[in-house]
Amino acid sequence: MKRNTFMSGAIILIIFNLIGKVLGAVYRIPLSRILGSVGMGKYQLVFPLYALILTICTSGVPVVVSKLVAECNAKGERYKAKRVLRTSAIILLFTSLIGASILVFGAKGFSLLEGNRDIYICFYAIAPAIMFAGELSVFRGYFQGNLSMFPTALSGFVEQVAKITIGLYLARQLLVFGELYAVFGAVLGVAISEFCSFVFLLICYFVHSKKHKKDIIKMPVSQKFLAKQIISMSAPITLSGMVSPLSSMVDSLLVVNILIFLGYSSKNATMMLGVLSGIIEPLVNIPTILSVSIATALLPSVSHKKSENSNYEMKEMIEKAIQISLSISLVFFVCFIIFGKQILEFLYGFSFSVSELNLAVKLLFFNSVNIIFLSLIQVFSSVLQGLNLQKYVMKVMLAGCGIKLVLDVALISVKSINILGAVISGGVGYFVVMVLMFKKLKKLTFINFSGLYFYTIIQVCAVCVVAYFMNLILRALLSDTIAMFLAGGISVVVFFISYYFLFIYQKNKRESSATT
Repeated sequence: MKRNTFMSGAIILIIFNLIGKVLGAVYRIPLSRILGSVGMGKYQLVFPLYALILTICTSGVPVVVSKLVAECNAKGERYKAKRVLRTSAIILLFTSLIGASILVFGAKGFSLLEGNRDIYICFYAIAPAIMFAGELSVFRGYFQGNLSMFPTALSGFVEQVAKITIGLYLARQLLVFGELYAVFGAVLGVAISEFCSFVFLLICYFVHSKKHKKDIIKMPVSQKFLAKQIISMSAPITLSGMVSPLSSMVDSLLVVNILIFLGYSSKNATMMLGVLSGIIEPLVNIPTILSVSIATALLPSVSHKKSENSNYEMKEMIEKAIQISLSISLVFFVCFIIFGKQILEFLYGFSFSVSELNLAVKLLFFNSVNIIFLSLIQVFSSVLQGLNLQKYVMKVMLAGCGIKLVLDVALISVKSINILGAVISGGVGYFVVMVLMFKKLKKLTFINFSGLYFYTIIQVCAVCVVAYFMNLILRALLSDTIAMFLAGGISVVVFFISYYFLFIYQKNKRESSATT
């Protein structure tokens, strides 16, 4: 494997995933105008349960596919890699069928638990997406294991475009029947977008197979053994992946009911949850998708290097991934603090009331710090899974989920804190997980990251100072929106210039000094 394979794959994923996330955030602007804040709350109530079932049914297997395919390729066992794909596809076909059935038959009961009995029809709309997303994830894992990130990246773009065009069209057309049916249309658009993405990736697979058909030498591989290996390896990864959707599920079950108990109306409580999970969390997830892209490319690369016993190159790769994720997350944290109110006014100023916007600004301010924790957790967990420490990742993630659950109940129940308790509890849980993972990773790989902390702090301070003062000056001369875009653009330029001089230039300088 070439040394630049990891970074080139990560860059491809970052570009397309960032485009996809921006499209997803932009999608919510017209969607919120169609559905309104209460409709957005109903829309968001569907996805925590969907994400939880999808995670249980599908999350572990694609990661194992990526890891095993990378190891097979490192050993030249391409035929075994193909058998891994086929075996995994069969496993996920059965598990996703079970997941979709649970969602369909339990729709009415789930809607009652979430405090909004009318949304059960939306669970019917989203159920087919579990099957399409499950098979789609297997093929993504296969391409990632081959260190080919472009099909995965492009399939995500296809998914977003389909969701925007079809989802908005159905929501607008069904709005004449009422708000609930508009939500139903938007949710159905998500299921159709998963199908479109699956068809696209299936075509990519057949094209890829035709090109490399001559390179594959048939060899005896026990499908039963592979199935046992995949299931045993995927179980702890699945439990680890359940933490985030389970956390969202807990929020959807607890937040509305606790707020109603505190004296808030059902409509107001649903609106508050809609602002947090439908507006703020998608914004916070935009920068974390960059770390997800790095982590996605990192896992098969670590597995590949481990199989080759290239420990030094693996250590260097891990340090680079951590440094990039930390720099990006810190800069986004700073920018959300500085530009948060302007961003929300620009995106949702025409859709929400003043009180709703004020709540959104408050939640974004406190939630911004979670960008740092989430970004690093993504990288740490990928490396640990690549080193066959799936069970450790599972234990740590479950511990973090337990902390969040306890703090959720304790903090949301305090009327002066209310919805903010969900943000604080999440931050504490993420912080604990991040620290435990970092300690384990440092002990295993002997990564030396201390020298890069200093340069990262300098870079973040430079971006922070430029962003704050440019925004302050430009707001006095221009409108808030124009000032935000100009100051933000200048900050991005400063980020790339500072990154080049502090990391790339300094590294090249050290390497040239070492050779002379």
